Amino acid sequence: MASGTSITARLQVLAGHRRAPIFLALLALLLALPALGGGFMLDDYFHLNVLRRQGEWAAADPLRDLFAFIPADHAAWMRDSGMPPWWSSPTVYIHFARPLTALTHMLDHALWPNSPALQHLQSLLWFALAVGLAASFYRRIFSSPAVACMAGLLFAVSDTHAGAAGWLSGRNGLVCLVFGLGTMHLHLSWRRTRRTRSWRHLLLAMILFAAGLACGEAALGATAYIGAWQFTREEGPWSRRLLPLAPYAGIVALWRILYVTHGFGTQGSSLYLDPGSHPVLFLQALVERAPLLLAAQWAKAPVDAWILLSRQTQVTASILAALIAAGLLGLLWKLVRRDARARFWALGMTLSLIPICAAFPTDRLLLFAGLGAFGLMAECFESTGLWPRDEAMASGWRRGIAWLLLMLHGPLAAFLFALRILSLPALTSFSHAGARQAPRGPEVAQQSFVFINGNDFLVVYVRLLRTAIGDAPPPRRVTQLASFSSLNLVSREDARTLVIRTEGGFLAQTMDRLLADPVRRFTPGERIERPDYVAEIRTVTADGRPLEVAFHFHQPLEDPALRWLYWKDGRLVEFPLPAIGERVAVKPI
Repeated sequence: MASGTSITARLQVLAGHRRAPIFLALLALLLALPALGGGFMLDDYFHLNVLRRQGEWAAADPLRDLFAFIPADHAAWMRDSGMPPWWSSPTVYIHFARPLTALTHMLDHALWPNSPALQHLQSLLWFALAVGLAASFYRRIFSSPAVACMAGLLFAVSDTHAGAAGWLSGRNGLVCLVFGLGTMHLHLSWRRTRRTRSWRHLLLAMILFAAGLACGEAALGATAYIGAWQFTREEGPWSRRLLPLAPYAGIVALWRILYVTHGFGTQGSSLYLDPGSHPVLFLQALVERAPLLLAAQWAKAPVDAWILLSRQTQVTASILAALIAAGLLGLLWKLVRRDARARFWALGMTLSLIPICAAFPTDRLLLFAGLGAFGLMAECFESTGLWPRDEAMASGWRRGIAWLLLMLHGPLAAFLFALRILSLPALTSFSHAGARQAPRGPEVAQQSFVFINGNDFLVVYVRLLRTAIGDAPPPRRVTQLASFSSLNLVSREDARTLVIRTEGGFLAQTMDRLLADPVRRFTPGERIERPDYVAEIRTVTADGRPLEVAFHFHQPLEDPALRWLYWKDGRLVEFPLPAIGERVAVKPI
């Protein structure tokens, strides 16, 4: 017992060292080092095309367009390239304003354009800086350096950060976190310093917050903790508590006005919702997605699989996640009720979930939410005598759950962090399969690849990756007729017309609705023009989704300008055109 007590005491001394935040930052960097061998993945190739200004992106401005996945002012050439599917809205766009993050990628492109390892190194340095700032923030809030170090340790090894740390395109979240944490540090200095010069802290906080918003929308997470501080830690009347929020509210309002008036934002997507354009849909998404993200943060629920689930399963998952959230509230209720500091962490965590619910659930969005979650977790460990260790504390089910949380978010999280960093390239390889397996001869430059079935990402990446890598000519156009997640009955009416009837209707799966307008209802007889064909809606489902669609091509289906492909048994192969009057079934994968 004496030996155990001695070890615990030494650990507490080490945790209280003034350089503990630096040690934690180095630990996080060490865990994430395998990312240096990760290479380019997914959206990284889109960024390469924009930075190099090649292909469709020849006229792109990287500062403005690096995150313009579907730019509003380039919708015509996007349609001409065939990349958005026929069911996408004519006014669809997904165009984020992240100029300061874009500058970091432009720096990579200027200094080491062909070295993904050095580009990953920059991301890892941002990650280490974020961890160091988070650990320093915990030290400012907690009275016990040992408890602050525990919170910082949990934050440093959390596997929910693997996506942001190990994926170049996830860097925007890290940069937002760094600027957000800087803002939060300065806000505390402003509120805790009563001398005249404290206003300098406010001015610097406003500058950093504005810069954070120029890095990405995720910087809004900083306002969650600034608001939580004013609500839970300030004293006096509500007017005194709320007034300090006005400068940040003014910056957010100005940012939103500039954001919208300059053509940034999202429209026509079921996975990315603009709260200003569709407030009711956003509130519905908030109710559904927030418990899922909370369950992912605390119970390691595999929220990244959400996009692959059926709608019914998603609803069931949200209900289960809400039950987990209720259980969590029951566990922490007494602590939160009696401790203002615990209320600060809980409220900051909860409020930080609101802005990220505008995007589909994935745990790499939990950077700001994790800050409050691990602070609250450390409070829980302290209150049960788990850390710093206190044998006098009564054991019980709360302490048992605290032990479970410690194991889940300590050793297991560190193992999963390293594992997920290592597995990122393998997990993204399927999205590159279309570009690898599609026809590669010189003739494809004059052909349209017609995918009988597919997925938005797999189809788009055929053209996007080949443009970026240059190992094979990209097709003239790509076009997707149906999804590979459903059974498709394909029949041929005449020399130029294919008819596809999808079991359960088109757009039945969430993964197919990235570019599907959530409020759009299709009607029988509706005709949609595309460069190679006209899609005619024959019948629709009860909720307005296409059920049977005729595709009238502008030339005979056997024309060499059309290359017919489909996914079969997990591979992309040539599609044998049916004879006139024949129907074939294309199974889902």
